[in-house]
Amino acid sequence: MRRRVVRTVLMLATVAAAVTILPLHAQTPTPNEPSVPAFDVAAIKPNTSGDPESGSYVEPGGRYTAKNVTLRTLIKTGYGVHDNQIAGGPSWMDTDRWDITAKAEGYEKVPSPAFRDTARLMVRPLLADRFKLSLRREQRELPVYALVVAKANGEFGPQFRRNDERECGGPAPPIPPADGAKEPAVPLPCGADMFRPGHLAARAMTLSNILVALGRFSSIDRVVVDRTGLTGKFDWEIQWTPEVLTAGTVTPSDGPSVFQAFRDQAGLKLDPRKDLVDVLVIDHVERPATD
Repeated sequence: MRRRVVRTVLMLATVAAAVTILPLHAQTPTPNEPSVPAFDVAAIKPNTSGDPESGSYVEPGGRYTAKNVTLRTLIKTGYGVHDNQIAGGPSWMDTDRWDITAKAEGYEKVPSPAFRDTARLMVRPLLADRFKLSLRREQRELPVYALVVAKANGEFGPQFRRNDERECGGPAPPIPPADGAKEPAVPLPCGADMFRPGHLAARAMTLSNILVALGRFSSIDRVVVDRTGLTGKFDWEIQWTPEVLTAGTVTPSDGPSVFQAFRDQAGLKLDPRKDLVDVLVIDHVERPATD
């Protein structure tokens, strides 16, 4: 759903469809959940291109764009959850695809990386207003990958380091990628991250952003929870060979698995276990009106 200005580049066919641009309003919070800001206007139309690629990103001026996305993907974007944390809902939430353009007033001078997390929250009232999404939270015990510090002495790997933001006054060189990495390192400003299958990078970000990034990959078969006990902000540059992730996966011959990459490059471990996690239970949802 993504972002940052690190964005997914999409080549999509133009779809002729009626588009309605409507104002949005702040979401009525669920119990124990504060209200969140909303986009001022948003346009939604069906995407019937059949293109396998999809994604979302933010742009300068408080703009958010999603191309060829499912409702499930939008829920994952807005709430930062894994597939396994979404329960219920109709079958079309995984098959119908949508294009969305939205804008929030008052963010004209806010850089895209700084607007990204706000835009993610703004997806929630968009879903409530246009898809009539109603949901509730439950805690359930699920299989997870617990992110823990791999070494007893707490040492980090060479592609992971604490960032106290003293170097955030100007450009800083990216962390050199691990030997044999297939992609170059991505130069990022403080407060920005990049994620795509097999490659995570960030500068001065909290570990919660690793969890959000991993949760967006359909190949990750479990929720990832932070059990490192680490606080503060970090830089990371982690690369692996994408594959369907299953506990105990054997390292592929052409590159490290995600388990090996996190251990060797970041000094962190993805430990399979069971844990209590929040689950979003869908009570009601409708297809949005597009004319």
